[in-house]
Amino acid sequence: MKSEPITKRAKHWWRRVEVWLLAGLFICSGGTLGYQLAMYNSHRLMQSELASIRAAYDEALGRKDRKLEMLVETTSEAAKTAATAAETASQAAEKAVSPD
Repeated sequence: MKSEPITKRAKHWWRRVEVWLLAGLFICSGGTLGYQLAMYNSHRLMQSELASIRAAYDEALGRKDRKLEMLVETTSEAAKTAATAAETASQAAEKAVSPD
């Protein structure tokens, strides 16, 4: 090895360094690309889950609104019935009080 010129040995080692640098670059870029793909996939999954959660929430709000509307209708009917009963009771009280 002592008989080889130093430039030949330097070129040999530089080629080895270049190969290792390229290998490291490929590994780092592959890892980065894999990470980015994983993030994109998880973001897409979270968006679909969020859409289903929002749909379920909207459905629940719709059911709650329908229940409230039914409650308002029932309450207004009960109030009308109570008003009619109060009027009938008032008329009965007037008849009981009046001397005929």
